[in-house]
Amino acid sequence: MSTARSSELLATRLFGERPDLSEFVIDLSGLPLSADLQRLIANEKEEFEAVLGRQVTFRSASAAENAWVIEAPSEVDSAPRLQWRSTTRLASIAASEPDFLATMNALHTLCRSRRDALTVAPVESTEEAIQVIHDEVANTYPYFALRGLNWDSISRKHLETEPTPTDFPQKAAAWVAELGDAHTSIKTSASGGFNPDYRGTLQADGVYLTEVPRQSAAWEAGVRAGWVVAVDNVSHLMRTVGATPQQLPEVRARRAMAIHGTHRVYRAYDPVGARAAEWEEPVVPMTLDNAVKVEREQGGDIRIRLRAFASRLDLHSVFDDVFASAAPSARITVDLRGNTGGSILLATDLRDRFLTERTQIGYVAFTDGRGGIAPRTERWADPSDRRRWEGKTEILIDAMTYSASEDFVLGLQGLEHVRVSGSVSGGGSGRPRRVPLLPGVDLTISTAITYDRRGHPVEFHGIRPDNPPG
Repeated sequence: MSTARSSELLATRLFGERPDLSEFVIDLSGLPLSADLQRLIANEKEEFEAVLGRQVTFRSASAAENAWVIEAPSEVDSAPRLQWRSTTRLASIAASEPDFLATMNALHTLCRSRRDALTVAPVESTEEAIQVIHDEVANTYPYFALRGLNWDSISRKHLETEPTPTDFPQKAAAWVAELGDAHTSIKTSASGGFNPDYRGTLQADGVYLTEVPRQSAAWEAGVRAGWVVAVDNVSHLMRTVGATPQQLPEVRARRAMAIHGTHRVYRAYDPVGARAAEWEEPVVPMTLDNAVKVEREQGGDIRIRLRAFASRLDLHSVFDDVFASAAPSARITVDLRGNTGGSILLATDLRDRFLTERTQIGYVAFTDGRGGIAPRTERWADPSDRRRWEGKTEILIDAMTYSASEDFVLGLQGLEHVRVSGSVSGGGSGRPRRVPLLPGVDLTISTAITYDRRGHPVEFHGIRPDNPPG
């Protein structure tokens, strides 16, 4: 179906044969939702406007208004469902916050279809799952032009033979990995895991370590930077893990070093000498003590090394203490090297503590779910109500500074009191949505391109430091 025809169907579905231009209300009152989720949804209203094709507002809706509402399911344990009650009334039938999020992720799919309703559940066959991947990427993925990709060519190469249910996750992951976007991937129970605080690059014979923290289990075993960690299935990781060129070897290494379960035994050797070592690495839950490290220099400058924007941790308290104790003449350095993201709300709330006035932080353009991208819109932020820092600030970034970490940097780079140093960031603000495929197998897919104030896209290209090496 052509994009033009899909747009006509969408307009008819939403507004009738003669679309009116009144706003579309999103009414979240039908389900107890966390304050953070409500904020996150409101902050991304441009995404809903791109897909629905009109201005969106968040409030209680009257029966006569064009609206998206939440309804309780009539059956216990039923799958979440997104359904048109009329041409202007959309309902999320959801019993819980995760179910409601699942229906929000399904909006792109429903709005380009001829259907009145969509149940958010895995499909029944690999053939159907392949079709879902093809259609969702073709209609949602926003970076084909940025990355110079042809989805049809990529798909033909990977669909010469139909995968079996057993090898589907691996073959699907290799297919999607060619998009070169860590946010767009196949997720299974083997995805994720605990990532110990080592850094390296995956090569043909294992992970070459570039950072081994002191006091770590590997350090105590005698392992140092330059050593090689033995890894199984290197060729599998090379095929199935996708990311931007600047971060791909490290993302693969991170996946290779992940711990699934409670612990993992690692083996490493020194390629220069004949030494070898073995150590056991336990899963260590992230706490405030190990997620952030504050170093105070003799001259009064302060460095904050932040591993992740973990929403369950009170990172604001750390910044409160640092800002209260720093002399006005001090420089505060926020070290985001290796910080792959986390909560975008927390990242941007902390960013706002460095703003001095209402500031345009850049632009965003969301996919419309039908193979197009809506016009980009300005994004603005206001200084935080909490204690703020208006003194000299340096932000350190590298290729593993990614996702929410890039949103932290994006609004600050270019301000008079802020300098960004290091190397080009990972390049993926993304705003991914999640789509079920088979039981235990999902597709995540990016939906947005973010830009800095100069119009430079973060996606793929990354954030460039103010003082690049060389």
